[in-house]
Amino acid sequence: MSVIPFILDGSNRTVVETAEEYEKAGGLEGNVIFIQNLDAKQIRNTDSSNVTYDLKVGDEYRDHRESGKTDLLDNGRISLQPGSTVIIETAETFKLPKSRFGHIVPKVSLLQDGLSNTSSKIDPGYDGKLSITVFNLGKRTVQLKKGQVFCTLYILDVQQGAIPYKKPSKRIAGNTRKGLFSELRDFIETNQTYFTIILTIATVLLTLVQILQPILQQQALQTSPTQNRDKTK
Repeated sequence: MSVIPFILDGSNRTVVETAEEYEKAGGLEGNVIFIQNLDAKQIRNTDSSNVTYDLKVGDEYRDHRESGKTDLLDNGRISLQPGSTVIIETAETFKLPKSRFGHIVPKVSLLQDGLSNTSSKIDPGYDGKLSITVFNLGKRTVQLKKGQVFCTLYILDVQQGAIPYKKPSKRIAGNTRKGLFSELRDFIETNQTYFTIILTIATVLLTLVQILQPILQQQALQTSPTQNRDKTK
């Protein structure tokens, strides 16, 4: 197997942006990949290598603690607590010919923040979006925005004889409704540091009150007889 560069222009292009171009180039029997919602700037950026492509956060995700999925608005964010895991759907949709195989690996810049993902694949003949499992191995909360790059794809050449993938594309299971309890839990976990600070301050204040209360009561008792004598004069 050899790595296939991402080339958009010229006679040796390997990637197209429309289904029509994909079919004209041979479709399943051809040698080009169709990527819908492609970020062409990544490929045409001469400062970066064109042998990899960074996939972006799409419209929905599912927290592994939930049975349902969550839709992301245009300014939506995914908050990953330490130790948490989510399945993220990519913004891109793919069509691969029989001669191409995709492999998805973690993005190095996110590894430095503690985020990683499972090693995933795109079989020859696959048609659809991708669902990537991402987990937070770090010790602090990390957020991913909709449209942010979060993992890396590279493409391999496949020898003749490959049987194409013919099953429907895999989507994130579950409905998009999220209960109030889950939203409250996410809010508390996201702001866990602040709640810890508030709880610490409250504990200190309560301790001070418990220490000072007997002293104040004793002072009140000592003052009371003096006030009573003053009234009788």
